[in-house]
Amino acid sequence: MAEEVIVLTGIKETLDALKEFDKDAVKRFNKVINDELAGAERDAKNIIQDNPPMSGWRKADAARPRKTTRGGAGWPGWDAGEIKSKITKSRAQGKVRGDYTTSAGALLNKSAAGAIFEIAGRIASGTKATTAQTSSGQFLRTLGNRFGKASRVVWRVVDKDRTKIEANVARALDQAKLELQNHLNRERA
Repeated sequence: MAEEVIVLTGIKETLDALKEFDKDAVKRFNKVINDELAGAERDAKNIIQDNPPMSGWRKADAARPRKTTRGGAGWPGWDAGEIKSKITKSRAQGKVRGDYTTSAGALLNKSAAGAIFEIAGRIASGTKATTAQTSSGQFLRTLGNRFGKASRVVWRVVDKDRTKIEANVARALDQAKLELQNHLNRERA
């Protein structure tokens, strides 16, 4: 079954024009976005457990970083507090899953350990999936068996609540467009 993608257009333009007539309407729209982002952020943080997802994952960063691991930074420690604090919401415009951009908002996983947990095992476009008989292959198999496929935190929350989030944002945008149109109609009259 093909995945349906909803693309909302005119968010920035609608809000910029609406600001001239009704700042409260813009606040109402922004509140919907902020509420949806805050809920997703809270749910993503709740997925992170205090103990590392695997027994060999230390709680502290590697004492002697290896040059071959993460560009010389070494393996990051599992610090649940830091991981949770670096799951953040953003209203900055950016590229999201494919070729469309958003100015509505995003949920980010900015810690190294959190990002590894989030995307370990994700297959890059055009890459053949392999789970070699190496320590990295075992790592991916164990993570996959215990926590499912890649997209284990932020994307899991967004995917789970996507329909509800999209519907609420689309409804808020439609309301903002309607309010803008009403203001424009009054200006002409």
